[in-house]
Amino acid sequence: MNLHVNLLLDSERRSSSRVSGKFILKIAAAVAALVLSVFAAVALSGARSARQVRLFAEQEKKQLEPVFRAVSDLRQEMNDLQNITNAVAAWAASRPDWPGLLAGIRSAVPPNIQLSRLTMNENISMVDGVPARVITLYFQGRAVGARSETDVQELEKILREKPPFSEVMELARVSQFDAAKADDRQNARVFDLECRFKPRKLFKPAVQPLEKK
Repeated sequence: MNLHVNLLLDSERRSSSRVSGKFILKIAAAVAALVLSVFAAVALSGARSARQVRLFAEQEKKQLEPVFRAVSDLRQEMNDLQNITNAVAAWAASRPDWPGLLAGIRSAVPPNIQLSRLTMNENISMVDGVPARVITLYFQGRAVGARSETDVQELEKILREKPPFSEVMELARVSQFDAAKADDRQNARVFDLECRFKPRKLFKPAVQPLEKK
């Protein structure tokens, strides 16, 4: 006969598992709390660092604003002076060679033609979006002789096609050709001759005014 007596109380019995489930849950909770604490610390540190960088940037911007305005004003003044210099140079370059042109007109007029009036009209017009110098000459004269009409037409052609006029003239045309009522000479004619120069562009500002912020 065999007799077996269990001397352990129920509360003293050990689980068959080496590690209890409750212990594992406690460890996991502790690790999770630690990880969250680390992330929170890193995030807080990053936020503080970003805030400090932003404050430093704002302070630096405030310190540099007067310098930036001074530099911008100097640049604008330099641009204005450059535009004025360009305008003066372009105006001088667009001026016709009047001595040469007047000498050419004198040599082109035949003996039977007498010029009684020369009028010059000059204005500034926009050409291709750029201001340009536009000059027009108006001649009034008298021609006599059998070749009066032919000589006036020849003068018109010279002023349009021959140097030094061909380089600067855009148009030369006889706008009026009539008999001279106050002249008893045979084949006496009065005429008006218009000569328009090619537009001479001045300048377009290369540098526009700076926008003020």
